[in-house]
Amino acid sequence: MHTPARLLPLVLLVLTACPPQGPADLCNTQEEALRSRECQLTPGVPLKDRYLSFEHDTDYYSVRMPSDLGPRSVLRVTASYGVSSTPVSLSVRLLHEDGGELAPRRVDAHGEGEPHPVEFLLPFSEPGARLLLQLSDTPANPSQPGYDVRNPYSLRVEVLENPDAHEPNDTADMATSVPLTNQEGAAVGSASGFLATDGDVDRFAFDVPAGKIVYARVTAPGLAPPSASLLSYQLLRPDGTVEDEAHVDSPTVAADLATARRAPVAGRWQVLVRAWNGGTSSGPPPGDLRLQYTVDVKVLDEADVQESPTDNDELARARPVSFEGKAPPASASFTGRLGSVQDKDWYAVRLPSSTVHTVLHYRLVPLSTGGRFPPLPGAPHRLVRVLSEVQGSSAHDCVTKADVCPKGNGYGTDPEVTSRVDGWCGQGTPLCLHSSRDESEAFPHLRNLEGVLPVPPHGASVSYFFLVQDEGSHWADDRDYRLEVEWLDDPDETSRKKGGVTETPEPKMLASDDAGTAFPAPPRGAEYEVRGSLSHGLGGLVGHEPSKGQGVRGPRDYDAVPTDVDSFSFILPPLPTPLDRTWELQWEVADLPDGGVPHGLSLALSFCDGDRLDASGVCTPVSTGSAGAPLTLAYSGAPMRAWYSPAGGAGELQPLYSLERGDGVTRVTVRPQACACLEPRFLRGGSIHVFVSAVDRMDYGQANYTLRTAYTGYPRTYSTPDGGTASCPLPEGEVPGCVFTRQP
Repeated sequence: MHTPARLLPLVLLVLTACPPQGPADLCNTQEEALRSRECQLTPGVPLKDRYLSFEHDTDYYSVRMPSDLGPRSVLRVTASYGVSSTPVSLSVRLLHEDGGELAPRRVDAHGEGEPHPVEFLLPFSEPGARLLLQLSDTPANPSQPGYDVRNPYSLRVEVLENPDAHEPNDTADMATSVPLTNQEGAAVGSASGFLATDGDVDRFAFDVPAGKIVYARVTAPGLAPPSASLLSYQLLRPDGTVEDEAHVDSPTVAADLATARRAPVAGRWQVLVRAWNGGTSSGPPPGDLRLQYTVDVKVLDEADVQESPTDNDELARARPVSFEGKAPPASASFTGRLGSVQDKDWYAVRLPSSTVHTVLHYRLVPLSTGGRFPPLPGAPHRLVRVLSEVQGSSAHDCVTKADVCPKGNGYGTDPEVTSRVDGWCGQGTPLCLHSSRDESEAFPHLRNLEGVLPVPPHGASVSYFFLVQDEGSHWADDRDYRLEVEWLDDPDETSRKKGGVTETPEPKMLASDDAGTAFPAPPRGAEYEVRGSLSHGLGGLVGHEPSKGQGVRGPRDYDAVPTDVDSFSFILPPLPTPLDRTWELQWEVADLPDGGVPHGLSLALSFCDGDRLDASGVCTPVSTGSAGAPLTLAYSGAPMRAWYSPAGGAGELQPLYSLERGDGVTRVTVRPQACACLEPRFLRGGSIHVFVSAVDRMDYGQANYTLRTAYTGYPRTYSTPDGGTASCPLPEGEVPGCVFTRQP
């Protein structure tokens, strides 16, 4: 249809005179909320299509409570935007009719994310009361208020019944009593409840006689979608102070919170259950009508036989056993249990005087007996400490003097180890830490809680103290364990130290293998062999990784004497030039009686440099290589770089040791391609010291070892991976071919 040109000004005038119509703006004051039917809500009937349509827009509504409210009535208020995005940070306040605040303002501070409902769940039992609701935008940045003319919010007020039949039980004098009945010698009871309302606190009370163990557990299933709060609990003593408390770490997992505590005095204990907001808000944690939990209580007798008639929680009350009047071998065992949190079990083993070297072998074995409650939540960290009192010396001497208290692996380099050792030295009566074992998940069934420590000759009786406990303050399992202790003779150590404390090896001539018929192995026989036995210490690490559960040494285990060390001195005879000589080396460790392998061997070397003499004509010891690393031989199955290989290049890596098992031994031989040799300067020096120790220990059983060694002509040829042959480096004039201490 054609519009005449003369009508266009009139049409434009009409359009500009009528601005766009937005949503109606209603309920802007408290008076309007109380007076206007448009602003009055009916419980259970949702309010829809209302807008916060301009900056600082505020809406008020009123609602009258039903006349049949009771003590378990719950007021639920829910306000929300049903869209994925809105600029409004919706906030809600609940007010009494006179304007007084019923509950603090709650804000959906969703930022750029999806909006969430704002919800109140409050206990309310005032029939006929009239309440006010205030809705507005509360932006994170007050200078940038939000409004939304396109998306309405919804508002709903409901009156529900609290599913918790024990409400109200928020205070100590209103706590729900938990009746206890006898079940298999324990007083047992349970109750359940809901954390249905905001800031809800539920209390449960029960009587506990003195000396009993209180076991309390709070459980709840996981919820989907998860609750907005985390379940938490407290175990309260009769005087109201907190004995234990814990909370769930994530709302997506089921709750399992528990403890077991010894009750020093009789009284009425309480379990307090509440929601926790993770410390993210100062307001009360939101309730959840779905959040049902169960409280289980047990009152138990002390079942640890070592705790009667008095406990053994202190060293002064350690349960003793004496080997007086006995000689090695002698053994004893203690059966105990960690029946409550912070339980400590002390034991003492007294040894008579001895003129020979002995060892003390201990082992902690978990048993299947006991367990009147499930192991407490969390990872266990059981430990064993072996200590002795430092008599006549100060804490300073205990820390600084190795003859007062020896120091082992990690001391001085690992702050945790150093702090642990120094901490025991700092006791009222200084205590020397000889051995410590810590539970590790890599070693199931406490497999690493075992050790052997040396006991040197002593003119008077001596006591060793054993502490068994869980580290920290959260775990117990009420299951029995057995601590086994053996006092054993150490004839090898006595022979080497001749009744003293210092080993002085007798020199042995390094024999020649002129024929070389068994090369690279040395010949057999007394001329080529030395023997020994490594009786104590957790040993060193070469191929084992404690964090992977390999061997018997855990990641945090410590021994003041890390390993037994046997020393041997070999005399190098005068030889014609050129002085380079091939060095044949082989060692073997006997199997244990059950066929097991006890450990490997490490050979720490100390040569004597005959080209560097001091003022008195004594050669200079050399125990490190060109790169400053110790000169140590130990089996490794991995390809390695020999001393003559240039740094870099994977093709230069090759196995340098061979290992074989058979004839009741594990045998290691240095391969020809290692080019083990004696440098001319060391042959001029005339001696080699070899210090043998245990590595990669698999068992603490004693086993003998044999070290074979000889020298032969240099250089020797060896087979290469491609089927050819190669030779060790040749001497060139005055330049020796053997530079065994080079570390590429």
